[in-house]
Amino acid sequence: MQFFVVRKYGLSLSLLAASAMGLCAWNAQGQSNEKGATVGFVTEFSGNISLIGEAGMQSAQLAVDEVNAAGGVLGGRLELKVADDASDPNIARQVWEKIVAEGVDAVIFRETSAARVAVLPVAEKANIPAIYANAYEGGDCRPILYTAGEIEPQKVVPYLKFLKSKGAFKIFIVGSDINWGRIVIEMVKKAAPEFGLTILGEEFTPYNTTDYSPVITKIRNSGADVLLSALGGTPDNVAFFKQARSSGLMQSLKVVANLALDDTTLEAVGRAAEGSYMIASYFMTDPSEANRKYLSALRAKFGDDMKAPGIYSEPAYDSVHLYALAVNKAGTTETSAVIKALSEVEFEGSPKGTIRLTPDRHAAMPIYIAQATAEGIYKVVESLGVQQPPKQCDPQPPFGMPK
Repeated sequence: MQFFVVRKYGLSLSLLAASAMGLCAWNAQGQSNEKGATVGFVTEFSGNISLIGEAGMQSAQLAVDEVNAAGGVLGGRLELKVADDASDPNIARQVWEKIVAEGVDAVIFRETSAARVAVLPVAEKANIPAIYANAYEGGDCRPILYTAGEIEPQKVVPYLKFLKSKGAFKIFIVGSDINWGRIVIEMVKKAAPEFGLTILGEEFTPYNTTDYSPVITKIRNSGADVLLSALGGTPDNVAFFKQARSSGLMQSLKVVANLALDDTTLEAVGRAAEGSYMIASYFMTDPSEANRKYLSALRAKFGDDMKAPGIYSEPAYDSVHLYALAVNKAGTTETSAVIKALSEVEFEGSPKGTIRLTPDRHAAMPIYIAQATAEGIYKVVESLGVQQPPKQCDPQPPFGMPK
């Protein structure tokens, strides 16, 4: 576990990643002045989610640059204290305990659902704001928590409706054996009968599976015409799709649909995923002016080191801006004031459009369906408009831990 404060914002990501993996350690020095704020940023620089973790860090750094260029927070600078959770929930808990003990004002985190469950008791005990910069399965409601990314209940029903429109009715599901994978697949199984869809089989695999041939054989023998993939992590998706393509499975199915193959991971998978679909609130190929501005700024800052942003990394950009807006509105970094302000501010500069968090601790946002091309990028094929998340928190949590 390594920690470092991001002070020189032009620093290359390669050096940041090296620091996170123990090749170069910087000792955190705390806040540099009495004004401003220091935010912990926890993500994965090692392990099977590291590619997405690096992309998230780039988005967070860019947002910090923009906040400070616009005047910072409370008359001072916004600083990040960054830590690597190594894609491991147990390490994540230790990382949070250390970073919170060092006196951060809040934590923005881009971590797995298993890590989220492991670490949030640390924020609750310390009573500091925690902003989840990630897409996830929904349903986590705590006095200190906000989620800036999309949730699966916004997407599952419209996605199944789309699959039905493609004339596909028999589904085989393959997913990673993790909290998110299990929960989202249960959502799919519960909603499928409404659309006349039949689940013919399901298979869950551990992270870092390298041989998918037994799974591919099961899918082929099941008679399914739809493969719904909920595989997480870059190595798993690269291995599965390359093997599925070379075996002819991809070509034999009517529809291949993904729930977790974001832009960042698709770039690594490449042509093997050609023709498959993905549903998300953000795609790198969105032609909007806001997204063009975001991508241009990322390229200018990181050059050839830039990682393709996606739904699991772009929320880091929104989260930093939302936190800065809330602190400036509240006029303090005090927890209850900031958490209340988070439900009252909106960020108009998001590449997804205006993002507004609510007292329900989640956010409405546009949802799109896109198809992977031979070039390893997505092309949007359908816009579902702004999708309101079903109510997640009943009753709505208080603003901060009860005293």
